Amino acid sequence: MALHRCSTRRTCQALLALALGFTDLNSAAATPRQVILLRHGDKVGSGDGNYNLSVHGFLQSINLARLIPACFGTPTHIRTFFLNPLTSKNARSYQSAVPLGVATGVNISIAQSSVEDSFQVGQDILSQPAYQDGNVVLFWEHRRMPELARGLGWPSMPPIGAMDFDQIFVLRYGKPGAPPQVDILSQRQLFEAPCFRQARSPLPTVPLPR
Repeated sequence: MALHRCSTRRTCQALLALALGFTDLNSAAATPRQVILLRHGDKVGSGDGNYNLSVHGFLQSINLARLIPACFGTPTHIRTFFLNPLTSKNARSYQSAVPLGVATGVNISIAQSSVEDSFQVGQDILSQPAYQDGNVVLFWEHRRMPELARGLGWPSMPPIGAMDFDQIFVLRYGKPGAPPQVDILSQRQLFEAPCFRQARSPLPTVPLPR
């Protein structure tokens, strides 16, 4: 049987999909390389109608925008949980992402359907060609994070505590369809890591979380 050298990566993916019996190329090939999942930053006291980050949370988001490119690579996509354009409810997720967008030049997209179906948002990231080999950063509302993680192929994410703003979840993908390798890390510990301490960033140095 004659062997043919595929001329482009896309051609190789198509041949592989046919060999594996896939009729939908996207379902065979569209998998991100890495997804970084975070809760939005620290908030002001609840119940007062203020949907913004606290000053502490804003400083935390600037430090994360210095940390993520240095320790995990420049993102290809930045997405956030739903933001109500009329009331500003859920603004914290978007506000947390803004410094990272400024630092990297990557536009921020809002997952408007996430308030109803964060699971499907995760499924879309695993299946849409735009995310192929991507480094995706997601800032989310803590109660919807396990649902999002399930859509991303990680069904066992534990609930996030009401006042837990420290964790960062890194999902790394190998073969399409295989579950991701998950690392649960502490932001505070990462702020002590050499990759952060030696980071070069266009953003100013600001105080670290207390």
